[in-house]
Amino acid sequence: MVKLILIEYRKNFLKSSIMGIILLFSILNIIKIYSVYNNNSLLSQNIDPKWNGLYWEMYEDFGGEITLEKSEKLMSIYRPLEKKTADRTASRTMDNPNTYTGNVYNDHYFFLWNYVKPMEYAYMYKSNSNDIVNDAKENMLFYESIGNPYEYRKNVIIAEVFKERIIPEFSYNEMYQYYTHYDFSAFLVILICLYCLIRVFVSEKETEMDILLLTTIAGGTKTVIAKIIASAIFIFIICWWYWLIDFISFSLIFDSFEAAFTPVFSIENFSYSSIRLSLGEYAILSCIVKTLGILVLGMMYLLISSLFKNALLPFIINMSITLGLFYIQGIYMGSGHILMKILNPLVLVINREVFRKTEFVNLFGYPLLSYIPAILFAITLGVLCILIIFILIRKNAVYDKEVRERAIVDF
Repeated sequence: MVKLILIEYRKNFLKSSIMGIILLFSILNIIKIYSVYNNNSLLSQNIDPKWNGLYWEMYEDFGGEITLEKSEKLMSIYRPLEKKTADRTASRTMDNPNTYTGNVYNDHYFFLWNYVKPMEYAYMYKSNSNDIVNDAKENMLFYESIGNPYEYRKNVIIAEVFKERIIPEFSYNEMYQYYTHYDFSAFLVILICLYCLIRVFVSEKETEMDILLLTTIAGGTKTVIAKIIASAIFIFIICWWYWLIDFISFSLIFDSFEAAFTPVFSIENFSYSSIRLSLGEYAILSCIVKTLGILVLGMMYLLISSLFKNALLPFIINMSITLGLFYIQGIYMGSGHILMKILNPLVLVINREVFRKTEFVNLFGYPLLSYIPAILFAITLGVLCILIIFILIRKNAVYDKEVRERAIVDF
């Protein structure tokens, strides 16, 4: 079986054209990541050339554990700048020697965006999460009193999720802010899988080798298994190749490996996240879940392509389905239509939608955090696609064989 898997892998995926596409898309991915940094990072040259060096100089004083002393020192710098710029009458000269950046307004925005707001969010997060826990406990008492077990159980989970949450350190997490919202590489991987998986079954139908497979000992079953396993291995390798490129490129281009051990909710967009992981752990979890999502899409591509004898039509159908899923994902992203999100396998690929908020699905009166049914549904869909492939491949091949035999007899 191992030898058969290797044969299928070499036959379908070890091609110069595929290697060329992977290399080209890898370069495009890195260029895209650089453009994200260049166009969005507060420390890029596009904002102010002086900010990068100044940030890391100030980071020596304000990075690390958040203390009252650091907060007071920061505010002693920021408050005078806030007063000077409040009425917009301060000097706008760009070479003021009494400023950090040469301009008082630049100083104000530098400290506001890079230190004051992020540090304020981190400092206040404990209080805000405690408020959520207290509200949940009040809701528990209320829903218990009126006999609503579902809402009671939901608030029990909320109280547990947000219990004792704290952001103990101030870290430069700008890299993770953009890394966790980066989807371009996933789109490239889907395109590669769409292009490569279409011909896994079609190629043998074009040469009528699928009929010959029925004469083998296992009736072609081993070959189908080998094709599916080889396809899954290819998807896994391609996914992790691009996920590694993402992480390494973001870290090098943003010039920081900071914040890997800070909580995922240290990013403001994840303030209501249902998971209690560090940013580094979340990065690994996200890669695993994205890979699972693309594996499910890959099985869908294989299923649809197994219905046809040429590559063009299944390519068009699979592309249309993929674009449709992206369209649906875009419509319901950030909405309260939880079921419409979790029934779309793309929610695993763009998985921040189920991890950055605490949302529930009602399963027979028991609340489940939305990412649990999303993962279970995707696995079920993938397994179902594989089972249908076996049924259809066998049925279609037998039918084609009978048709040819009857044609020979009639002749």
